[in-house]
Amino acid sequence: MTSSDPVAAAAGTPESAGPHLHTHRSGPLSFTVWVLARLVLKPIYRIWPLNDLGMRALRFIDALFARLPHPRTVGLSFTTLADVPAEVSTPRRPAADQLAGAHLLYLHGGGFLFCAPTTHRHLCARLADTLGIPVYSLRYRKLPGAGVGTAVDDAYRAYRALRAQLEPDARIVVAGDSAGGFLAAKICELAQLDGITAPAAFIGYSPALGLDIERHDARLLRRDAYQPLAAYLRVKKQWDRGPIPLRGTRSPVDTPAIFPPAFLVAAEGELFEPDIRALTAALHATTRPVETHIWRHQVHAFPVLDALLPESAHAIRLTTTFLRTVL
Repeated sequence: MTSSDPVAAAAGTPESAGPHLHTHRSGPLSFTVWVLARLVLKPIYRIWPLNDLGMRALRFIDALFARLPHPRTVGLSFTTLADVPAEVSTPRRPAADQLAGAHLLYLHGGGFLFCAPTTHRHLCARLADTLGIPVYSLRYRKLPGAGVGTAVDDAYRAYRALRAQLEPDARIVVAGDSAGGFLAAKICELAQLDGITAPAAFIGYSPALGLDIERHDARLLRRDAYQPLAAYLRVKKQWDRGPIPLRGTRSPVDTPAIFPPAFLVAAEGELFEPDIRALTAALHATTRPVETHIWRHQVHAFPVLDALLPESAHAIRLTTTFLRTVL
């Protein structure tokens, strides 16, 4: 990144802690969003009811985003992968470089509780257009009808189905934000356990890398812009609903050997920062390719905001550069 890059300049100058870990300062727009998140969203998260009615009420977010116009920069189609519905964003200008022939499977976040491909449609369109590769956004099962084990099963079966459709040597990148980052990490783990071709790279935007973040010092978990630890612990009580039990580890962060080349983004002070930093250090110690970017005064999973923030666009461009390096 150079000072001649206006978008990167707006996103803040990085301070390198080594070739694998970079911190950035956010611009004034992001600082404003960060303050508003603390003032408005955080109190709502604290009081939102997490009974079945409260969880179903969150579906209005999906319905609202479904009404937005489709991005015109990509083609949008619908498919199923092992009976799991998915949206496919297809670039109008396919990649002609190292990314040519690759595919990306995206798992949206939302605490295994809300959001859908519709809420992440603009992000997936941006990724498809920027990378020049198809992006598959999965509609996996969520609460209140299904717990984490079922979501993992949907994601892993979809990955295997996508791999079966492609050439044996096809490269599939797995990516996700927040809870979707956990699903992407579990795909890496289960592929290794079952001896099938593993993902070519892992992209995590504020990924949840374990289900037990309260094991960290509580002082580190109180600074998130809008996610109170108490709200996380309330929704965590619902994650074991089934009907499919969770297979494998609850904490992929503790098994760095499962990860392919990894690109990670986080907001400084967010709930998942300790695990993201821990995985970065573990992968770097084993010489596995890893690149992590942490933004100050930023909100959790901010790349999902796409063009609304300059830092979001910057993170996606950094993602592209990383993938061109490792694929």
